[in-house]
Amino acid sequence: MSNSTSPTAGDRPQRVFGTRFGHRMVTLFVVLGLLLTMVAIQVYQAVGDFVDASNWVSHTFEVKQEITSTVATLRAIEANQRAYILSGDAQRLADYYGNLPRIADQRLRLADLVSNNPEQVANLATLGSLIDKRLQAMVEILQLFHESGITAARESTQLRSSRTVDVDIDASSRSMIAHEDALLAERQRETQEKSSLTRVLTIGSISFCMSMLALALVVVFREQGRRLESELLVNRSNRELASSLDESQRLGRTLRQLSELGEMLQGCRSLDEATRGLSVSLPRLLDGKAGSISLINASQNMVETMAIWGDPELAGDAVFGPDDCWALRRGQAYPQAGTQPAFGCAHLDGAKDKLENISHLCLPLMAQGEMLGILSLCVDEPLSEESRAVAVAAAEQVSLALANLKLQETLRTQSLRDPLTGLFNRRYLEVSLEREIQRASRREQPLSVLMLDIDHFKRFNDDHGHDAGDALLGHFGALLARMVRSEDVACRYGGEEFIIVLQETDAKQALMRAEQICAAVRTLDVQHRRQTLGAVTVSIGIATLPQDGTTPADLMRNADRALYAAKHGGRDQVKLAA
Repeated sequence: MSNSTSPTAGDRPQRVFGTRFGHRMVTLFVVLGLLLTMVAIQVYQAVGDFVDASNWVSHTFEVKQEITSTVATLRAIEANQRAYILSGDAQRLADYYGNLPRIADQRLRLADLVSNNPEQVANLATLGSLIDKRLQAMVEILQLFHESGITAARESTQLRSSRTVDVDIDASSRSMIAHEDALLAERQRETQEKSSLTRVLTIGSISFCMSMLALALVVVFREQGRRLESELLVNRSNRELASSLDESQRLGRTLRQLSELGEMLQGCRSLDEATRGLSVSLPRLLDGKAGSISLINASQNMVETMAIWGDPELAGDAVFGPDDCWALRRGQAYPQAGTQPAFGCAHLDGAKDKLENISHLCLPLMAQGEMLGILSLCVDEPLSEESRAVAVAAAEQVSLALANLKLQETLRTQSLRDPLTGLFNRRYLEVSLEREIQRASRREQPLSVLMLDIDHFKRFNDDHGHDAGDALLGHFGALLARMVRSEDVACRYGGEEFIIVLQETDAKQALMRAEQICAAVRTLDVQHRRQTLGAVTVSIGIATLPQDGTTPADLMRNADRALYAAKHGGRDQVKLAA
């Protein structure tokens, strides 16, 4: 009789089953590990792609901004050269030479930015040759002015050809910007496709992994003989899974809404359009009874509510000072998360009765170091951490969009407006006059061009200094802006010369309008450094479509001749073109 022990019949199936179960578990976890590794690799690649896409977007905006700045510098050089020829102001000549190195530096930076894009390199070469041609024309006109005077400079072939070059420069710069926009759209499309693929793979893999883990738990607890406990754990796991899925779906919806908000704001062209859209989209994104967006004015001394949703009585004051809001004072959200505010915002004092049982949150709108305004929310109870994070993200999106819109508005104003008088500049006149003449010709309506010149303007500069001359030009421009109609075009042509394009106005009506301007100028009282500059008068020449010309050049030439006649006839008067 042997003393050795051998496994019983009941032990062998358990060992066999344990071995199989262990192998299954190992296989399961290996599969899960491989799957999670694949997901991690995919997510890592997606993050890298998103970072690259973000860098390319920033690069595209930098290229567009550099193109706009280069063309703007060229226009500034052209304006200084023309101003010097018209007024003889040495400072204008110094500004002209001072801007030449600047445009060279800008072209080098632009060449460096587009060096990796052969098509843009070719476009830049075309733009650079046009700029060189325009700069060379300026040099020749300036040399001709020094040698033969202003009349020769005005009648030079370089001046006439320069207009064609200007049109080509604008077309070339627009072509480069359009190319960058096309690249940006393509990169955004690729990023969206990769984002969708990553989201699908991630959610699918997580769902599969969670299902496999739940299955493993069920098998383990069932074989241990604790069916009831296993069922409870499985049910709890299913509830957790459903909750995670709901949270993931909610987060996905929030991210989509934030993305759509950013895309919408990028397509806006004005602050009014953006605030109208925000008053509709933000209530869908942010939980709350009411809310508002308030922006700081250009003088930084007043905050004005631009958009309200929900109960308007909860929004507080429509206009208030920047110091009336703690979020604006501190540059961060107020009150902070998980705290009870010790001080209330003064702009909410008018709604205290309504806010007794309501929590209020102010989020500063700040971008590129500039405070733009606040986003206010009214909720029944303090926001959760997730809802607060969504509100902060929305505020950041709104801040960037508003800063971008302000920058676009500034660039548009700088390209079309004269900075001293606030009137349209010569470039805008050259574009709009051709359009208005064509429109008037189609409708068989009259159109008059008034050329104005401030009398003895050089005397104001000589007697009181160029600062006084600038002050006089500013007051004169403001006077013209008040006296013209909204459909008329008032421009500073150069120096002390101004152009007014009067739509649907014949010679008789234009003469009456010009006389009114002369009378208003005589009453102009310009104060500079507590000193009155003296009497101001203006001479005006009038040319009318079609009797005095049917092209911009004819109308401008005849109006100039009429102005010359008014000057030699004693000034302070109006002359019609012969």
